[in-house]
Amino acid sequence: MAFCPTCEAVKALMMSRGFDAASASTVAHSRPIRKVDRVAKRKVKRGATVASRKLSKALKEVNKKARKKNGDLKKGWSQSRIMKTAHRMVK
Repeated sequence: MAFCPTCEAVKALMMSRGFDAASASTVAHSRPIRKVDRVAKRKVKRGATVASRKLSKALKEVNKKARKKNGDLKKGWSQSRIMKTAHRMVK
């Protein structure tokens, strides 16, 4: 059975420090040590695209026009109209 490089490195380090092979193997292949490799391999999340930043800016502007001070929509405005207007502004 192939083990992860981290487990093997921990095992080799423990054996070089004088631990017997059985206890070094038990500790090196324990759940916390194996978890280290999984944490290190997490996928990097992408940042916001230029288009999404532009749309965000446009939505803020349109929302200012479409909403009252208390946050309700003004007469004649809907969420659909807000999105349509923001998309037009981005184009």
